[in-house]
Amino acid sequence: MKTTIVLQMTLLCYCLSGGQGQSDSDIATEDGNLKLKDEVAASTQSQPTCQPDIYTVLREMEARLKASENQLEELKRKCEDRPMAAFSAALGIKAGNIGPFNTETTLVYKKVFTNVGNHYKPTTGIFTAPVRGLYHFTFYCHAFAANPGYIFLYKNGERIAATADHATSGDRADNGSNGAVLMLEVGDQLYMRLGTNSWIYDDDNGYNLSTFNGILLFTQ
Repeated sequence: MKTTIVLQMTLLCYCLSGGQGQSDSDIATEDGNLKLKDEVAASTQSQPTCQPDIYTVLREMEARLKASENQLEELKRKCEDRPMAAFSAALGIKAGNIGPFNTETTLVYKKVFTNVGNHYKPTTGIFTAPVRGLYHFTFYCHAFAANPGYIFLYKNGERIAATADHATSGDRADNGSNGAVLMLEVGDQLYMRLGTNSWIYDDDNGYNLSTFNGILLFTQ
């Protein structure tokens, strides 16, 4: 926009000053005699001139500037209205295990670090997608001692991904992690479940070994 205005002003200045033809002193006949003033005037008037109405040019410039301002405001509004969703939470328990249970159990990550948009519910452990878009989820766990540790990422009741710690006689402690990038629709629900007869360990005293995280990458 700035380049266009500069070019227009340059053209205007040229047309109003130097674009009206040559002066009387620069025009001569072949034998060196100056032309008569009336001949010079007639010759100058016969040449095309470039004298745009300055008020027309200014009005055009003002209209273009206004259009640019409107586009900027529209872009700003779209950025402000852009939905955002991100969360990160840990189990938030004192040093110890959760489980085992004789059936799969939904894990509730109560210690919330981030919850942009409040789409994750720390009372249920469920994240609900606010808009259609691409999301990235990650989860981490710590299994302590010789205990099996299985956790699963679910989407609307469908198992998506998991981590697994197989107990062995010489096992002491293990960490597991996994993740997925998913296209979600409005209202889709994501949550973690502890496997049957599994154990998971956490310690909220500065460790937070077992976490659940998600973020909206972009809408579609």
